[in-house]
Amino acid sequence: MDEWDVAAAELSTGTPRETIGALIAECDALRRSNRMLAERIDGLMNVHHAAILIIDPQSGEILDANAAAVRRYAGGRAALLTRNIREINTLPPAEIAQRMRLAVAARRNHFEFQHRLHDGTVQDVDVYSGPILYDGRLALISFIHDATRRKSLERKLKTLASTDALTGCCNRRRFLALLRQEFRRAQRHGAPLSVAMIDLDHFKRVNDTWGHSAGDAVLKAVASTCRKMMRECDCFGRLGGEEFGVLLPGTDLAAAEAVLARIAAAARAMTVRVPEGELRATMSVGVSAAHAEDGDETPMLHRADAALYLAKTRGRDRVEAVSE
Repeated sequence: MDEWDVAAAELSTGTPRETIGALIAECDALRRSNRMLAERIDGLMNVHHAAILIIDPQSGEILDANAAAVRRYAGGRAALLTRNIREINTLPPAEIAQRMRLAVAARRNHFEFQHRLHDGTVQDVDVYSGPILYDGRLALISFIHDATRRKSLERKLKTLASTDALTGCCNRRRFLALLRQEFRRAQRHGAPLSVAMIDLDHFKRVNDTWGHSAGDAVLKAVASTCRKMMRECDCFGRLGGEEFGVLLPGTDLAAAEAVLARIAAAARAMTVRVPEGELRATMSVGVSAAHAEDGDETPMLHRADAALYLAKTRGRDRVEAVSE
């Protein structure tokens, strides 16, 4: 606006020339400041290594994105700005909306999602979101990091923490956790549940006579044979030393006894080859089932242990069941 414009504004509004000039100068400064701020935000978005999306939290429309996000989610910037976050996030729309509400309210800023990429693959991502003012309206800015490696490491650690290193079956902690979970499920639905305790007969002789490597070979062979005979919903775990546990959801005591008889027969027929020769193994097995009056899984474990003791005192290489 030049001097003539200022004079015209003074005449038409009656506002003093100095005031109008100051207002014009303030507006110009504000425009320059906004332009610099926009350039700075744009620069920061494209320097940052993360993919960045600016999203309308009401509609889920993508309002802006940096170059990393364009490469990740679309073939070009124009294509990405026609998309909705619901096309990228694999969660149901209602859950996406709920997460955006949390981020807008600043009650939560870190989320773990799975995102569909431009090439069609689905990737684990860490998303850090928060509210900003964008083009005069409330929006969400999301910084997105590839979480594939972290998730893979977490899965490996979880497996290591729940798996017996020698046999590959679940360890004692995992077995007992699954037993507790299945017991609660059985009580809730009034479904049968059985558990068995297995002890390899005279296993100490194997270690003492043939060495620990031969003993390890027997343990691995027994675990492999038993697991092949079980359903996907069953669990075979090593509880320690030569002792194993079997968890049979949806199986009553009679059916469980029959299952364990087949497993014992398979173990009896098994031959384990070691450098020194061939070894065979038999097992003593105690079986019990959950009762409606059991407060937790402990009583059925005690009954299975009592049945195992009974199998040993009656000559070993046999399956015994205790119902009371």
